[in-house]
Amino acid sequence: MSDPLRDTINKYRYFIAGCFLLLSLYLIYIVVARGDSLSQSSGNPRLWIVESRVLRGGIYDRQGEALAVSTGSGDQNNRSYPFGPLYAHIIGYDSRRLGKTGLEKAYDAELLGLKGSLVERLSVRWGLKGVRGNDLYLTIDNRLQQRAWDLLSPYTGAAVVLNPQTGEILALVSTPSFDPNEQSLESQWDKTSTDPGRPLLDRAAQGLYPPGSTMKIVTAAIGLAKDPGLPNETYDCTGEITIQGRVLHCWGVHGVVDLNSALAVSCDTYFAHLGLNIGTEDFTKGLESFGWGDPLSLDLPVSQVPLYQKSLQDPNGLAESAIGQGRILATPLYMALVDGAIANGGVMMQPYLVQQIRDPGSGVIWTAKPRVLRRVTSPQVADQVKQAMVGVVNSGTGTVANIPGLEVAGKTGSAENPGGAPHSWFVAFAPANNPQVAVCVMVEHGGEGSQVAGPIARQLIQLALNQGG
Repeated sequence: MSDPLRDTINKYRYFIAGCFLLLSLYLIYIVVARGDSLSQSSGNPRLWIVESRVLRGGIYDRQGEALAVSTGSGDQNNRSYPFGPLYAHIIGYDSRRLGKTGLEKAYDAELLGLKGSLVERLSVRWGLKGVRGNDLYLTIDNRLQQRAWDLLSPYTGAAVVLNPQTGEILALVSTPSFDPNEQSLESQWDKTSTDPGRPLLDRAAQGLYPPGSTMKIVTAAIGLAKDPGLPNETYDCTGEITIQGRVLHCWGVHGVVDLNSALAVSCDTYFAHLGLNIGTEDFTKGLESFGWGDPLSLDLPVSQVPLYQKSLQDPNGLAESAIGQGRILATPLYMALVDGAIANGGVMMQPYLVQQIRDPGSGVIWTAKPRVLRRVTSPQVADQVKQAMVGVVNSGTGTVANIPGLEVAGKTGSAENPGGAPHSWFVAFAPANNPQVAVCVMVEHGGEGSQVAGPIARQLIQLALNQGG
């Protein structure tokens, strides 16, 4: 016969042991699974203690131009950004009151020396004097970044320049921007954060817009993958196409066109008709192969390009998506990657911003390696689309991007929106036979792509390739 008191004591013993077990498991989870993210969180006060002991590492462009530097010592450390708003969306800011953003946040541990050698890490944690964090060397070319800023700053929009063969981001600009220097940032924060122009938004990586006619290079690639004989087929553009009783108007009457001439003149009815012929299932699979619906990894916050499959099941929604309207959306960064994938034989490279991490003695700790993100289409299809894009620049809507002595492939885009004038898009790469640079420019309410975005893209290509731009 059991003792009731002993049974009660045993129950409490098991209960207390269970609580200790759960607490132990939770602590193990916190240390093992969440340790790195919590230790590097800008809300962790320990990092600010470390920051008071360390001279934060610098951030430099690919040529060694200083983009973010720290001076002083201890609690008197001063973080400055020599180019102000040019890099605000890339580098971010480092503020005790407002926190950290951009690369300052993503590489906080590296910049504080918490991921260097063992001796360096211990020096940082023990608070030894004279400790300096590691430096970041970016893929960004400061000349291109400055030119993109100068050309785009009168407008609201974004520009992305990248190497299609490696994924290196050579320039990434979003306008309007803000001054990330601490004194200016904190004194102007209320005004900046409530500005209707949304200067804090990185339009290049986070702004989602209908891509307009730049989407036609994707539709062309999907169509060619399904029907290799597509270039030999023709379509008669009468200026409109009726889909389930709804009339979709083209911007002109182009008559009989094939794939190349339709892309050159940006014929809406041809590509709407092509989208319908491709069909919902194959068009959806094609979009998935290009990355619609998949998250994109980068050192900065990036919007996922959404894939609204339900809208593609409706013939009108399918036709609209095929010409870059309706519910199809993309970021300027992603359209630069799409453009780069066509340039790179159908291979989309993983984009990246940090090229190297170096210790205070300029020793290289880590170097980025180009990595394939996905194959979006076959080399044969990519080459056919490339040649059609060359026709766009040579004799179509994109002649504004023509550069004497250089073969440029490109595509204009004018994306209608209910808020006013169409958004102006232009994607391009060059040289067409061996692409070294891919560009995407988007100007909100800029009108036709050839009017505003095209000339900006041309000048960025010229500068990137040292063609006198």
